[in-house]
Amino acid sequence: GHLKTLLHCLREKSECIYICYPGVLIAVFLGLPYFRDRHEVIYLDAFISLYDTVVNDRSLLVSSSLLARALYWLERKAFVSANLVIVDTPENAQYLSELYDIEHDKFFAIPLSTPPLQVENIVHHNVSKGPLRCLFLGTFVPLQGISVIVEASRLMVDDADIEFVFIGEGQDAEKLHDYLEGSQPTNIKWYRGHFPTDFLVRQIMEADICLGIFGGGSKAQRVLPYKIYYYLALGKPIITASSQTTDRIAADCDNRGELTPMLMVRANDAGALAATIAQLSHNRSQLSILGSAAREYYNRALSKRIIKQRLVEMLAKEFSDKLSVN
Repeated sequence: GHLKTLLHCLREKSECIYICYPGVLIAVFLGLPYFRDRHEVIYLDAFISLYDTVVNDRSLLVSSSLLARALYWLERKAFVSANLVIVDTPENAQYLSELYDIEHDKFFAIPLSTPPLQVENIVHHNVSKGPLRCLFLGTFVPLQGISVIVEASRLMVDDADIEFVFIGEGQDAEKLHDYLEGSQPTNIKWYRGHFPTDFLVRQIMEADICLGIFGGGSKAQRVLPYKIYYYLALGKPIITASSQTTDRIAADCDNRGELTPMLMVRANDAGALAATIAQLSHNRSQLSILGSAAREYYNRALSKRIIKQRLVEMLAKEFSDKLSVN
């Protein structure tokens, strides 16, 4: 798909071009002098930094290695070539500006777009009368803090009122696998692998509490994971680690007199996570309040309506004379 896009861009001239993630190589090519003159405005959807993910977050490359330095150069070249670089949070915009020494105005934050989830008429299901169902789903990458959730489940292994459901597979999956093999706990269910969206949505709707990320790395400070968009859109109670992004959301809600849509605990603190789950287990009426706050925040700050507003603001930077406010 990227090759077809590149060939089309090399043949045609355009007033405006959008390069989807991960389009670093396309942006580098189109930034070369001859090709750059053929496209008046280039928008590059960076989403997340490839260099930051591979080197800093997942430690797959050492920063001093030739490959890491080449990736850094390519990504910076791509960002410089674009008129505007789209990211998912203001924190990522600030970080990339500093990492690549590029003016902050070049980065523009737009929330991620969730697929249609039929969320307009959600009716919150009754909280389970049996064990409190705590759901984690993800790709098991380091920033998600799998070991923290595993340790929290170990601390609560004798609490018959709590159960954990894990869905996914990835780099840190062996941490859960080793615990299950060694201890054989009865309070954990693991759907290992990759599953279609309708299965994930059904599991979210059946959960009482949805778990976010709990790693303490720098990347965890700047992201709002895609799964949390789902949790918010579906009106579910959420526990996640405190970060720059969640603290900004909490401050925004506080300034508006709104309830914060997530409960935050210290990163890398299994005891704090276990204590928060236990507190909710003993006060289950709070869950519906948290779920409503989650849904309300999604509608106000992350919905399709908000994404459209941000897109219009982005386009207005270059094409304000051609845009209709409607």
